Amino acid sequence: MGEPTITHLQQAAYDAQASAALPTSELAEALFGGSSGTVPVRQAAAYLRAVQATPWFHAAFAGHTGPLEVVGGRGPSRTDTVTRQVKIGTEDRRDPGRCEHACLHELAHIVTNDLGADRELREPVDGPDSSRGHHHAWRVNFVLIVRMALGRQASSRLRREFNEWGLPTFVGEPRRCVSPLTGS
Repeated sequence: MGEPTITHLQQAAYDAQASAALPTSELAEALFGGSSGTVPVRQAAAYLRAVQATPWFHAAFAGHTGPLEVVGGRGPSRTDTVTRQVKIGTEDRRDPGRCEHACLHELAHIVTNDLGADRELREPVDGPDSSRGHHHAWRVNFVLIVRMALGRQASSRLRREFNEWGLPTFVGEPRRCVSPLTGS
């Protein structure tokens, strides 16, 4: 049995991330830079542990600082939030930047519950209205994680790309911009 079909909203989240052209951090360069070829899974695990150990991560995601099981293998990167297993697929470990971005992407899944405050699913599990975990709450957390790990410019680009791909990241009601010249 193969991987499930990617929904259009899920694909839009991946496309937005790729379009943002995120930089590579000094931490990733230090941990992955010496790798020739595919970044070893143990180095991806060390990167995730290092991010989880930061003061900002503890402040923002205190309930998610426990150890993760990090594995590699063929196929796409993915996360199982129940078992706290993060798979960083071989394709995503081909270079330091791509590995870092996959780690941050999957870490956002770890910290984002698919159930809302009302204990209802945030979106349908399958079908055209499903982003398979790339819902609004995940996007907001991913933007925050990118901001803290890669900087304000990177998070601004990611937010802009999500918005361009029809995946809003605002918190609360959208702001209506009013021109001081025209009043509209």
